[in-house]
Amino acid sequence: MAEKQKILISGDAEGRFNLLFSKVTTINKKNGPFDFLLCVGNFFGVNNSELLPYKNGTKKIPVPTFIIGPNRDSDIESYPEEDGCEICQNLTYLGKRGLYNAESGLKLAYLSGLEKDDKSNQSSTTTITENDVISVRNSCLKGQPCFRGIDILMTSQWPLDITKFDGSNRVPDNISNGSKLIAWLAAQTKPRYHVCALEGIHYERPPYRNQSSNDDNIEIATRFVALARVGNKEKHKWLYALNLTPVDRTRLTELAIKTTDETSSPYPASTLASHPSATTTTTNKKDDVQFFYDMETQDDKKKRYNNQTGNDNKKRKVDFDQGKCWFCLSSPKVSKHLVISVGNESYLALAKGGLVDDHFLILPISHHQSFSIVPESILNEMELYKKSIKRYFSGTNRVPVFFERNFKSSHCQLQAVPVPKNSIPIIKEMFQEMAQENNIELNDLPRHSQLQQIAPPGTTYFYVELPDGDKLYCRIKKDFPLQFGREVLASDPILNLNERIDWKDCQISEQEETKLAQNIKIKFKPYDIET
Repeated sequence: MAEKQKILISGDAEGRFNLLFSKVTTINKKNGPFDFLLCVGNFFGVNNSELLPYKNGTKKIPVPTFIIGPNRDSDIESYPEEDGCEICQNLTYLGKRGLYNAESGLKLAYLSGLEKDDKSNQSSTTTITENDVISVRNSCLKGQPCFRGIDILMTSQWPLDITKFDGSNRVPDNISNGSKLIAWLAAQTKPRYHVCALEGIHYERPPYRNQSSNDDNIEIATRFVALARVGNKEKHKWLYALNLTPVDRTRLTELAIKTTDETSSPYPASTLASHPSATTTTTNKKDDVQFFYDMETQDDKKKRYNNQTGNDNKKRKVDFDQGKCWFCLSSPKVSKHLVISVGNESYLALAKGGLVDDHFLILPISHHQSFSIVPESILNEMELYKKSIKRYFSGTNRVPVFFERNFKSSHCQLQAVPVPKNSIPIIKEMFQEMAQENNIELNDLPRHSQLQQIAPPGTTYFYVELPDGDKLYCRIKKDFPLQFGREVLASDPILNLNERIDWKDCQISEQEETKLAQNIKIKFKPYDIET
């Protein structure tokens, strides 16, 4: 389990840097060390001379401090021109919008500025548009097929309707109009903490449970915290501390625990739409789930088209065109530069965007949909490749995990990913734990059973063979996280490669792929099957 992160959050500094950093120094000595200080609202003010000693090094900021962009045109010139710029030691300007991924796994999304209204004359630097919130949402969801949420969302402006369902006596009066766009962003990114400022008051809303486009999903809760100005005369709270284990390294059962004061989400169902301007009447839940990737196969699209137009092709037999398959070896589309070995009826190739350099695929040469229906002669040769791969990995104290996802794929691909030998005792536990978190029913298969006995033709499934001989199987009935196998193996206890869950984030140039394949082909040759 990852260590907790100790974080301080400050409201509008407005140029009162001595008071801010003095208070942080005291708290850090007494209760620290803290990992971050996050500043929301207006960091700069009319007079920013108190920052000069920190810039010239005569004073030191005690904790790594992150600030976001301006909310007023008058403050623009106080900020660096480049995002991600260090203003002075321990003071970093993140930028107007984006996602910061800490080494600890902490995910911090941020967006400064105010939602522009028709009467506003503010520049684009200090206003929020639909493109801004979409960009932040996309950054959070990229490479996250099983997106849970983020740890912290920093915004300057409050979201619209945030006080809704708060039945306590803490509901503030006379706050400015909140932002619809920020409400949409919060609903999309599901932060565990949403922090902001600008209103000059301290307000902590009871936690609310995020909505889901899938009724079966367990969503995390969000705590909204607004902070007052640094050193305000009313003595409203302007500094907030929290202890947080990164969301992706926290068990889902812990995230699902409810509190006695928890409420429903204050945001309307329309905030689940894939675009901020969409409404619930035009929202397609499938579009929301599949925002990042076109995960439909060509067959899926044909079926959907036939359903929409009333065409009935059930009686028409369509011959598969192997020339259009990415994995049939005779196809002009196959990536032949990744091929490591070719047998009589199957071949071995490197996976494009592999988890590790020698992440293999075992595939039939001719077209077959899945491992469960390949003819016996092909199955036998694929088994020989599995044995060769085991011998190849054993020389580096690693063992392979074999898995197949026969869902939204057109050609049998048995993946072979090497993991450290000492991880064998925890691999099954991680598969089961992450299956539970994703509401996946993953069952044990008898050791001597064959996949062909369990999955008749036409069955969609996920299948994995573990190094200790155990086999796990899931019958896919509806949706399934496409990167599930990679996500489990990339987890901290096994490969600790969370940044490589999505193969699209791991692609290299064809020239680099060719060089890598040539090197591995040489290493694999002593273990190759005899044909």
